[in-house]
Amino acid sequence: MMPMKTYVALVFAGAILMALEIFVPGGVAGLIGALMILAAAFYAVTAVGGVLGVSLAVLAVLVGCALLFLVVRLFPSSFFGRRLSLAADLRESHAAEEGLPALVGAHGVASTTLRPAGFAEIGGRRVDVVTRGENIESGAAVKVLEVEGNRVVVCKV
Repeated sequence: MMPMKTYVALVFAGAILMALEIFVPGGVAGLIGALMILAAAFYAVTAVGGVLGVSLAVLAVLVGCALLFLVVRLFPSSFFGRRLSLAADLRESHAAEEGLPALVGAHGVASTTLRPAGFAEIGGRRVDVVTRGENIESGAAVKVLEVEGNRVVVCKV
């Protein structure tokens, strides 16, 4: 008869490692945990054998899966899960600044030296801009060529 301590330790250590995968991404902890649960199942079948060994093997796999399911299902609503996840609804948010596409063709003045990025005063507002690669000195007149999201491309007039 195998020591039950070894069997129980393998099952619970494997389940803990699988749950630890939430905190330590990369798949290594989860893979080691799954292998420990399979090792407990193999250990039960080889050491005990018969119906009891197979029952313990099935129990090890079921306990591992149940614990993993509970962690995945309950963790996001737990104290730590709420601290680690974003609660705000971002479906209506935008990455781009409002009104930038309307600046295409507008003229302005470089507020800083553009090497090739910097700031320009365009249409009464300070805008983060880039050039097509050339340097433009501060105070030079610029024209907006294109806007892609928050990227505003200008050239010297």
